[in-house]
Amino acid sequence: MNKYEKFKKMETRSYSEVTQYLKKNTHLTAREWMIARLCADFKTISNHSEMTWIGQNLPELVPFVEEPYTRQEVSNALATFKKKVRRSGNTFFYAYYAGLIDKNEMIQIIHKMVSDIKELMEIEGGDVSPEHATEVQMMIADVLRRINESMEIDE
Repeated sequence: MNKYEKFKKMETRSYSEVTQYLKKNTHLTAREWMIARLCADFKTISNHSEMTWIGQNLPELVPFVEEPYTRQEVSNALATFKKKVRRSGNTFFYAYYAGLIDKNEMIQIIHKMVSDIKELMEIEGGDVSPEHATEVQMMIADVLRRINESMEIDE
């Protein structure tokens, strides 16, 4: 197996230290973060994650993990990750849609999010391409525009 280069900046950290770090900026645990990253990076030709292989090779792939996971543990962690992403999105857009934060606050939040995301990507050993960052920002702007339009229709 080729040396997996993600998580190298966390090789001196314990599992609980990684979770504590993640909890400062996300709703994720180390388990959910690493499994989501590995499932994205190790897919079959048919675009499915190699959950059994990931679980078996976890200690070799991630420096802060000592024991392998079963296929079911990998699957459960990925499902939890996706559930938390959806719930975080609900929270993020609800706050704006319900008028709990205004447009200027939303813009400030988005700028802070971009900064935090860049830091997480650097820790993984990657970076955010300007094209991808622009695409994500355009998607958020489109969602906010649609929220504004639906709010106008409701009035």
